[in-house]
Amino acid sequence: TGINNVVPSARLIHDQQTKSAELATATNVDIGLTGEVRRRAGYSELLATCHKNLHQADGFILATVDGGDLISMDAAGASRVTLYPSLGVSRVWYCNLPDGRTTFSNGLICGITDGAAVTTWGVPRPAGVGAVTDVAGDLFAGEYRYGLTHVRLSDGLEGAPVYSAPFQLADGGIVLTGLPGLAGHKLNVYLIGQNSDHAYLAGSTTNAAFSFTGKNETLTIPCRTDNLDVAPAGTVSAFSGGRVLVASGSTLFASRPHMVESFDYLRDFKQFTSPITLIQPVDDGIYVGTETELVFMAGAEFDKMTYRQVLAGPVVLGSGIQAPGDLIRGGQPGTAMLCIADGVICAGFNGGNLARLTEGRYQTGVDEV
Repeated sequence: TGINNVVPSARLIHDQQTKSAELATATNVDIGLTGEVRRRAGYSELLATCHKNLHQADGFILATVDGGDLISMDAAGASRVTLYPSLGVSRVWYCNLPDGRTTFSNGLICGITDGAAVTTWGVPRPAGVGAVTDVAGDLFAGEYRYGLTHVRLSDGLEGAPVYSAPFQLADGGIVLTGLPGLAGHKLNVYLIGQNSDHAYLAGSTTNAAFSFTGKNETLTIPCRTDNLDVAPAGTVSAFSGGRVLVASGSTLFASRPHMVESFDYLRDFKQFTSPITLIQPVDDGIYVGTETELVFMAGAEFDKMTYRQVLAGPVVLGSGIQAPGDLIRGGQPGTAMLCIADGVICAGFNGGNLARLTEGRYQTGVDEV
């Protein structure tokens, strides 16, 4: 009937008539559906290098090897590709995206991969604004600012803008020089006119210079990436409701809806009282575990989710997994989650219903899995 490490071993059940028994420990064995105990199968060496941070992505496997290189492999361990050299020895956290890509982060460095190449997780802001020169043109005279954004050429994703200081325009045109470049990206240039807070597209460039001498009325396309930023280099992450959720310390950040590479740090976050150790979505909400509690965030929209503590006690880092609810004690329809909280294995169902599955029978002091 499984392990019981709470009751003293002398009191463990051993009933010959019903052929039921409890184990104090069970190492390297599998227990079948009828209670039979089998020695766990052995293994054969696939590669002679040390692999950590194994993760099953969509059609490929991610891992880190000696030296901290992030690699991808096929199911047989072949076709090895080095994606990110010297990622480090810290634990790597992953999140599979609906488009087949996978995010990765070790708390300091993050990115997205399709198993063959890596991109940044979001498009960064330009590193500078260059210099502006007043030239002849048709713009109204007055005070202006300009903004720059990087646009990734492979998919057209645009990053957040960086803006210049105000400058006076007398002759009606501008020439920008010394613009910051980024491999695989072009620059979009926006203008903000006098007495205006809105930036409008003036044009694009793939080199370090840009000029505009046109009329004000041709500036009609607004900048739509204000206040957006790249993903935080966090730890635990998950995908739910069209958003990627990322833990950074005690703060839970969410990407914009259906924009998994764009984050609004000013509005899309929730603060908890201690560092986050678990993010596990179910059908009607999200379980969030921390070093001090397990919380159920009910609702389908991140902005409108309601907070409810379902357990007071630490949640073990990395212990949250998704499970089918109808296969867990009693059976409840829909998606469920399993985790280790307050030292016992718990199941969380839809609606925030929590079951302490191993209460009084099995307890563990492990602090990370």
